[in-house]
Amino acid sequence: MVTMASWRFARAASGPPDRWRRPRWRAALITAVALTAAGCGGTSSPPSASPSALPRTTLTACTVDGLTAKCGNVWVPQDWAHPDGPAMPLQVVVLPATAASHPAPPLFYLAGYNGDAAGFGDAVLNGMSWAAQAFGQLNQTMDLVFVEQRGTSGSGLQTCPGLQSASTTLDLAAISAAARRCLASASRDPRHDTTTSAARDLDQVRRALGYDQINIYGPSYGVTIGLAYLQRYSSHVRTAVLDSGSLLNVPLWQLAAAHDQQVFGQLASRCAATPACARSYHPAADLAAILAHLKAHPVQAILPGPGGQHQTVTITALAFLSFVEDYLGEAQTAVQLPAVLHALALGQWSQVIARLGLTTAGLSGGPTSLQAITIECSDAWAAMNPATVSQQGPSVFAPLVTAQAERLHALCSSWPHDPGVSGIVRSAVPVVFLNGTADTADPPANVAGATATMPNGLLVSVPGTGHWVLDNATAPGCLLAATIAFIQAGRPASPGPWNACTRALSQELVPFPAP
Repeated sequence: MVTMASWRFARAASGPPDRWRRPRWRAALITAVALTAAGCGGTSSPPSASPSALPRTTLTACTVDGLTAKCGNVWVPQDWAHPDGPAMPLQVVVLPATAASHPAPPLFYLAGYNGDAAGFGDAVLNGMSWAAQAFGQLNQTMDLVFVEQRGTSGSGLQTCPGLQSASTTLDLAAISAAARRCLASASRDPRHDTTTSAARDLDQVRRALGYDQINIYGPSYGVTIGLAYLQRYSSHVRTAVLDSGSLLNVPLWQLAAAHDQQVFGQLASRCAATPACARSYHPAADLAAILAHLKAHPVQAILPGPGGQHQTVTITALAFLSFVEDYLGEAQTAVQLPAVLHALALGQWSQVIARLGLTTAGLSGGPTSLQAITIECSDAWAAMNPATVSQQGPSVFAPLVTAQAERLHALCSSWPHDPGVSGIVRSAVPVVFLNGTADTADPPANVAGATATMPNGLLVSVPGTGHWVLDNATAPGCLLAATIAFIQAGRPASPGPWNACTRALSQELVPFPAP
């Protein structure tokens, strides 16, 4: 019998793995990308050289996920505090501009979260195919550049088991012991795999590839690395589109209980304003009834697993809150919640499990990226204080977020790391922030103060959209066209085209399924 820490489910994703960045108790399916290249990857001995002395990268022809590209390695110091010490390779893939003349400054795609086992910022595994299709028009005149961030698959990935648990029981001593074992097994000190180092790496890639200015597009954690780059290297950025992120000093995980409650409240209000939904369902009351029942009597359920094997699991209140939080993350699944909650309030657990195709996938703790832990323990946006979660106002999600905060605090207390990113970004670069009003992780409020220090910034709130606006919006074509036009122009964005898109999207919300 397994006690579920997070009720994960199987469903198709339209884009890359990143959907939102959450504390551990998450699992993500990463589809491997085949790299076929001369000199792409390799096992060269690491040189010791200052960044200025490291050789300019020579790219060679390669095929990546069926795309014709150029691949190579850019060497960076393992520890930027000692630039003359050992270096490490970062894998870089470039889709060259298809036009023969007058290339524009390139577009760097900055990736989000790749899953517990893969870490943050692997732009090759997490988003290359999506970006190649979405930004094909830009690729006519711009190189599209993808960097596997330090600590990810092609750039020194390190993982170890035992840091995820299938149990909701918080064992601080076990977490500390697992962290010590994990660090002892590392072949390279993971304390240097911070966002701060990654921003410096990114500029090393820019220089190695011979670019002066670059354009940036990044979703989710890609916003974090984009802001960190702007903070340090603003003069080398032409434009930036930052999709579904938060300012560096906004503790978005700390605020998760309030944001989850806000998005759930929006869903309940919309249901109440929709006659068919209002006649049949009462999401807030149903959720309260389910949680009260689970606190007193956790549900025993049978879920299918690998190879047709079935497993009995115990669904606790925390596990169920994690399930609801997951479903709130995308508009396409959020609209299913009123009917799902109503059925479960009536005790129809087996029917709902079958209808939604829920499985045991991800229940057992798999390998964990050491880079991901370093980033979660060092960046200001990931900071969590268990004592203050409940001070943000009433939220049914507070117990879940408090438990996540306690676990992260225990892990980080045993995990050494260099300083992560924080502080204010001051830049005159033209920037567009895209944030969905139904995003439980990075809502518009998390970037509300951006234009005070980025005067050429434009804040675009996208109605009814969850995390990753350009991939998750119900009709992203208008927003994608505005994004492409903004990057091509290289000037501060005019609000007109963006406002026209958001007005249209406010009339195209994902409908509730018929009762």
